[in-house]
Amino acid sequence: MEAFSTDYQHGKPTEGMCCLCTMEDITEEDQNYVEFQSYPSMKWQPAQFELCVVQQLIDTQFQQYVDRVKKTDCQAELRRLLASGPPIYVSDKVALPLAEEETDTHVCKLWFAMDGQERSAKLKGAVEGEEREKLWKELKEFIIVEGKEEGDEDDEKKGSGN
Repeated sequence: MEAFSTDYQHGKPTEGMCCLCTMEDITEEDQNYVEFQSYPSMKWQPAQFELCVVQQLIDTQFQQYVDRVKKTDCQAELRRLLASGPPIYVSDKVALPLAEEETDTHVCKLWFAMDGQERSAKLKGAVEGEEREKLWKELKEFIIVEGKEEGDEDDEKKGSGN
């Protein structure tokens, strides 16, 4: 994984910090603290997941997305998955919330306390540019064009009762 150098002074885990996934403590001693940077604000924040969970997301999130698109039998889920296209960068709305909700688009870098290195937040196997557009087009072929199947629910129907 590509490492970057920076003049930014990274922080340390706060007292009592724990991973929202594993509930393990995040400590200096365990060297499992991670920070992430949002683009374009370029603000750094502490991740609410420990190192092994963030690494697991990097290693699996792209392939899990592709597998879900290919295997789902729910057209509404498929439309939601395909709305923004194949992911490029690691994401988790709870553990890696974007610094500027209105303007930031993605997590661009990660910093691991374990080695003190910054690295790209790009997912393993993720594609960009023309290659991404080609994959997105292939995945869109899983949508049933004839219309909705019985039981499909769109977000617009769910929101109308409020």
